[in-house]
Amino acid sequence: MLLFPDKLASLAIAGINLYPFKTFNITSLLEKKIQIDTTKLRVAFSTLGCRLNQAETEAAMEQFVSRGWTVVDFDKPADVYYINTCTVTGSADRSSRQLLHRARRKNEDAVVVAAGCFAKRAALELADSSEVDLVLGTIEKMHPFDHHDYLERPAKPIVKVFGDGDKKVHPAVGTRISGRTRAHLKVQDGCDHSCAYCAVTLARGKSRSASWGDILIALKRVKSLGYQEVVFTGVDLTAWGRDKPSGSKDFVDLVSLATDIGIPRVRLSSVEPWEITPERIERLLQHDTWCPHLHLSLQSANPKVLQTMNRLSDLGRLRESISTLLSAVPDATLGADIIVGFPGEDEDAFQDSLRFLHESPLHYLHVFPFSPRPGTVASQLPTDLDKNTIGKRAKLLRRAGQKQKRMHLSSMVGGIQEVLIEEGGEKGYTRNYLRVHLVNGEGKPQTRIQVKILELESNNDILAAEEMP
Repeated sequence: MLLFPDKLASLAIAGINLYPFKTFNITSLLEKKIQIDTTKLRVAFSTLGCRLNQAETEAAMEQFVSRGWTVVDFDKPADVYYINTCTVTGSADRSSRQLLHRARRKNEDAVVVAAGCFAKRAALELADSSEVDLVLGTIEKMHPFDHHDYLERPAKPIVKVFGDGDKKVHPAVGTRISGRTRAHLKVQDGCDHSCAYCAVTLARGKSRSASWGDILIALKRVKSLGYQEVVFTGVDLTAWGRDKPSGSKDFVDLVSLATDIGIPRVRLSSVEPWEITPERIERLLQHDTWCPHLHLSLQSANPKVLQTMNRLSDLGRLRESISTLLSAVPDATLGADIIVGFPGEDEDAFQDSLRFLHESPLHYLHVFPFSPRPGTVASQLPTDLDKNTIGKRAKLLRRAGQKQKRMHLSSMVGGIQEVLIEEGGEKGYTRNYLRVHLVNGEGKPQTRIQVKILELESNNDILAAEEMP
């Protein structure tokens, strides 16, 4: 039997999950004329979609590296191509297919892995494809070596998407392998909202929260790795804790926990707007570590459209929450996802979303033309909107969002901001998530410095700044 060195016998992801190395029959391998040299095994990763996917990719990446694999750029020759897919839109499905096709073209002998949401939804299609060797669902992708050794292509595609394994949510945090400045920490998975347009719930299942104790261990690991910022991620981050027996803690308490651990900057990924109440804003503001930046999964600012989407629509309270935040932190950054052209969206409904952008105000938008996802309620709804009308509305909303963003960036000129310096030393992000370029030299990566904002660069959305003496 061939065993890996004892010191590499297992790896603790976030200090919690141990993934022991598999053993291989050396006689069988020699018969196949395979010579194993883990220093020469190369794996390439590509991630589509949300920050949650990024955190999960980094956890998978760490498991490969612990077994002696070398991570290479996706455009380079590799022995394994691992694509963490997304199915939030039709465009995401197409991008997933394209990446899988690219991977197979690069190396006919490579093991091509389709993992995640699109992989689970399109498992039968992918199993019949000559381009994919391994299909892993949203649960199975967290344990890639439970399903294959990746030393050679399987005789036929392996499909593991049924979610019959461990459904417990394990906090996932990568090391410095990915080169990221911020640690993305998965604390929640799944969703209970059943929004009419969403296929992610079909892929991810019911809402599930990581335990308080597991998150505590993961945060200690984030701290020990030297990260200056942690980003809490989840499919529905604001649902964290609801499925726990006590029910006494919510997502705001996670900010408190990270603060107590000693992590200097704590950020929330995309949040449900209806859960961002004025009371929770007040609680968040009690922590100097909380980064004043909220990305809202709004989707529409018209009550009728929101009702058709099977979403809540307390826009009045949301406006109150935004006002509470901006009154306390005028520099805070607010963004939102908006779906354009959802069935039932007439011109008045579209104008409601446009007005909300200006009146709230929001500082940037992620605009998505409606894409009917197979298996969702929305895919069966009648609509009289043609692609041309939807495209025009999307263009108008994007243009308005870009104008708001430039105005927000310009309002920072002359002010002082804290910036977390990224790899390379020339750029970083402020606490309110604005991109900054240092014009007077380089900063030390992974350090927080005070800068003065000099100007908004004319050809991009980056603020030019100089380090304060």
